Amino acid sequence: MNDLPADLLELAKEVLGAAKAQKKRIVTAESCTGGLLGACLTATPGSSDVVDCGFITYSNESKSRLLGVPRDAIADHGAVSDLVASAMAEGALAQTSADMAVSITGIAGPGGGTKEKPVGLVYMALAHVGRDALVKRYVFAGTRSDVRRAAVGAAMELLMSTLKEEASAD
Repeated sequence: MNDLPADLLELAKEVLGAAKAQKKRIVTAESCTGGLLGACLTATPGSSDVVDCGFITYSNESKSRLLGVPRDAIADHGAVSDLVASAMAEGALAQTSADMAVSITGIAGPGGGTKEKPVGLVYMALAHVGRDALVKRYVFAGTRSDVRRAAVGAAMELLMSTLKEEASAD
């Protein structure tokens, strides 16, 4: 039995369908969502036509070692920042043969927040071959689970809007 949220699984099917139609491969780089995005994308049969791989880089060390996020970017701006989200997505893209990479880094809570970076703050980035990364900032409300689910939903909506843009440009 699948215990993943039904709304996220529906979004995942849409993303997979659009990516497959455009022959696009996707890689994920997740921190605060701990693989939930990858789990939702790969829950659908046939997802291997689209999903290349996923990185769960929860620690700062893994962000640097696996994705090439500059250590000084983490030290100067924090792991939850636009710069780190962008570097995560670009690093994931560089490590794979995927066409698109989406990254998520944030503070899911219940602790860890500050006045400058509250619980619920999430940065995500979409990197695409031949383009600069697009970075988005969100502050989601609710429990740890709520924040993680909202972040995954927003990441899939970011993927979907990019795929729709590309489809209309063709």
